[in-house]
Amino acid sequence: MWHITVPGLLSTFFVLLLLSIANILSNGMEQYFVFENHMNRQTIEVLDLYIFNTGIGADSPNIPLATIVGMFKTIISVTLLFTANRASKWLRGETIV
Repeated sequence: MWHITVPGLLSTFFVLLLLSIANILSNGMEQYFVFENHMNRQTIEVLDLYIFNTGIGADSPNIPLATIVGMFKTIISVTLLFTANRASKWLRGETIV
């Protein structure tokens, strides 16, 4: 099992790992946006909803700040993807990307 099954599943595992890492910071902002109201606005805010409310919000839109936070989120995601790809190269000897 350790010499045949596990090495055969490693490529599938790393592909699924990369796909899940790509969506790790996206958590369904649409659901939070639909159920947001004045009573739960302070407790329901997630990163994507913060970016949306900062950039297009009704209070005072701050598009540069929303852009910077969105770019920072993208940089973190890309860093995590390259780290997982490097782990794949270390364990399997070949990269996925």
